[in-house]
Amino acid sequence: MKSCISKIRELINKPILNSLLSQDHKKWNLMCGSLDAIESTQLAIDSYNCLKKDNIKDIGQHLIIYGLFQTLYVQQDSVSNLCDSIDIDLLKIGDIKIQHPELYEIRQLRNKGIGHPSREGKTNNTHNILIDNDYIELFSYTETGEFSFAKYKISDCIEKQKQSLYGILQKVIKKMRSIEKEHKDKYKQNKLRDCFPVDPQYCIGKIFEAINLIDVQGQGETVPQRIGREGRISLASSMANTLIESIIRFDGEIIKRGLQDDHVVFVRFEIENSKYPLEKLKEYFGTGSKSSINSRDARAYADSAREHTLCLIGHAKNLDDEYTSTS
Repeated sequence: MKSCISKIRELINKPILNSLLSQDHKKWNLMCGSLDAIESTQLAIDSYNCLKKDNIKDIGQHLIIYGLFQTLYVQQDSVSNLCDSIDIDLLKIGDIKIQHPELYEIRQLRNKGIGHPSREGKTNNTHNILIDNDYIELFSYTETGEFSFAKYKISDCIEKQKQSLYGILQKVIKKMRSIEKEHKDKYKQNKLRDCFPVDPQYCIGKIFEAINLIDVQGQGETVPQRIGREGRISLASSMANTLIESIIRFDGEIIKRGLQDDHVVFVRFEIENSKYPLEKLKEYFGTGSKSSINSRDARAYADSAREHTLCLIGHAKNLDDEYTSTS
């Protein structure tokens, strides 16, 4: 059980699957709560397994056994809820008698012997139990006076539930991997890195070059020099616009893939902090020396644009690697 829960937690914390599953907040919360409950109940079950059964009477056997069977009951419900959270029909409590009779038997033992020992539902059936170390003896009387007796080994009940739920959780893991693979296969050929220029450093370099040219404009330059300078400034403005458009394309691709959730907040941060300085630089190149932005401001914007744009491209590469990963 522990290995299954560990694997499920590992899967749902992978960036792509995490973002896909967490889009439905109700189901996401159900999934997380179910995992916590499965893990907590397993701790209680493991505690029982560690007890010496021959002296269980000396440490409060009724409290222990009542608590254990309530734990087994809650664990079944939690696995059922986990299945519901990813729309997989593996353990429906209403159909458990047919789907998983071994689990139904444990639920019935809990209901009759612990949950409702005096009277079963609205009937006059009554039940009582006798606990003897690792065994439960269940005595039942129907409303017509018929008597029945059954004896259960508690450790066997635990093992049956463990094996049954383990098989279900393995199928949950398979379904989660399938969700991730289907999404990856749909988009893995469209590289996020391709949203950006092949050589972003070239674009940034032209921006810095233009800032230096604006600083020295009008200082005894010839007409050809002025035309050349204005051409380079125009090119820099175009480079800033190219980078802005590439960031917008990347943003659109992230949204299209359903990765715009808070769980990729680091990408959202870089998108905003890349676009803003580039927009300021476009404004600067459009007005030149008349701009409210001076050359020191422009260089600071260019430094920021370089840092955040390159970081954003790094995120794009990492996501591309995640899409092509088969692990």
